[in-house]
Amino acid sequence: MKKHLLTGLVVLLPIALTIMIVVFLIDFFTAPFVSIVDAIIYKIEISFHFQIPQQIALPVSRIFSLILLFFFILFLGILARGIIMKKFLEFSNRLISRIPLIKTVYKISKDIFSALFSTDGKKTFKSPVITPFPYAPSYALGFQVGEVADEIQKKVKETLIPVFMPTAPHPISGFLFFVPEKDAPKVAMTTEESVKFLVSCGMLYGQETEKK
Repeated sequence: MKKHLLTGLVVLLPIALTIMIVVFLIDFFTAPFVSIVDAIIYKIEISFHFQIPQQIALPVSRIFSLILLFFFILFLGILARGIIMKKFLEFSNRLISRIPLIKTVYKISKDIFSALFSTDGKKTFKSPVITPFPYAPSYALGFQVGEVADEIQKKVKETLIPVFMPTAPHPISGFLFFVPEKDAPKVAMTTEESVKFLVSCGMLYGQETEKK
């Protein structure tokens, strides 16, 4: 009974968590468009003399809001690549950079999302590495990220690399270390395998390895 219950939880929880996250993101990003879509749907109902059942009105509204959001993001991306829009964005950036507090939040957010969704081939996580943590002979799995600022590198004779050390099983938080390059050897694992290994607290990758 206990084994069946645990197996059922292993099957159910990832599905439930995925659905919760997807629904939250859809609700969050489509919320500004719902009122617009509702108004359009209402006009369509009046014009064609029919009414969408109340039970499916909200899901239909969310779906159309999601479609509208997709085209809005696509249109915004096309505009952002145009010369006029680039000039406008540069002006907006200069304007926002003069506003106290807001400029800090905006600059950090912009840099993070630019790195995460980079289209120039640059990777946010360059490669998985292991490094002593909290001290040798204990080691922890981390990711080499970005580059070390010149001002930091000048203070140390050894060549440093920035290493993000995620916490397990919640890899969205962690620590950023500047580690001597020789003390952070690369690991023959993909980023996906490394994240999977961390989230499962070391269990998932080991099981897959044994099966191969």
